[in-house]
Amino acid sequence: MRPNPVRRPVDRGVAVAVLGLLVVALTVVPALALSTGKAEYLAQRREAAAALSSHHVVDAVVLTTPEMVGSEPGGGASVRADVGWTGHDGHPRAERAEVPSSSRAGNRVPVWVDAADRVTPPPPTEVVSRASATGTAVGVLALGLLGCGALTKTVRAVADGWARRRWEWEWARVEPEWSRQGPG
Repeated sequence: MRPNPVRRPVDRGVAVAVLGLLVVALTVVPALALSTGKAEYLAQRREAAAALSSHHVVDAVVLTTPEMVGSEPGGGASVRADVGWTGHDGHPRAERAEVPSSSRAGNRVPVWVDAADRVTPPPPTEVVSRASATGTAVGVLALGLLGCGALTKTVRAVADGWARRRWEWEWARVEPEWSRQGPG
């Protein structure tokens, strides 16, 4: 098949580049998003398994009036209070921990602690792991598609600029001859 003589080489190059970016946007970017999301999910589950093997829940008593100290991801308020419990060595422990917003002094609340009886955050749940993985995958997909779109726009802008300069150069060579001929 012969190339179209009306089509400039730069147009063919742009068409190949845009087609290549389209293939990347439709195949590579989604595959990368899926693999990144899966990696995030597996990392979250490994973190949960490690936390479950070295951390445990204790039954603590709320010692002070809970206070709101800020907001958490997802929009909820973080409520903290001093809590007390008996450590694995039998000695009383007390530390500031996150408690349910409905807690009052004297209530019993579950608190996650590590092997040294220090308060730790709870391990990520299955729902948290899936949400984190989904967010990561959607973010990678969005950034990848935006990147492909930006590269397509850049390729076209560079090619259009090059074609315009080429046309101006060619016209500068031909225009004096055409101007001399005049009409009729």
